[in-house]
Amino acid sequence: MIRLTARFLGFFILASAFAALAIDVSRSLAGGSLALTQIGQTAAALAPAKLALLQNAIDPHAHPLLDQTLTRALRLPTFLVVGAVGVVFLWLARTPRPKIGYSSR
Repeated sequence: MIRLTARFLGFFILASAFAALAIDVSRSLAGGSLALTQIGQTAAALAPAKLALLQNAIDPHAHPLLDQTLTRALRLPTFLVVGAVGVVFLWLARTPRPKIGYSSR
């Protein structure tokens, strides 16, 4: 049951990544140059108050290296990050390999 749920979520998330890629491609074609939506922009559009609260909670305690890493992570394209999450869900939902060479008795 858990594997089925993880597989469903994985395919749904991959479909969302494909939709984000289609949006980026259409914006790029319409604009005449490459236009990628960053994951930070997507998060700010979906939940602006939560992103601001998270930033205020992390900033006073964060090491500068962590701040640089999070800044770079928020600049990644949305379709890439969402697609990676979908692939991880599908990887977790895979069927286990048969154990060859072990007795089943």
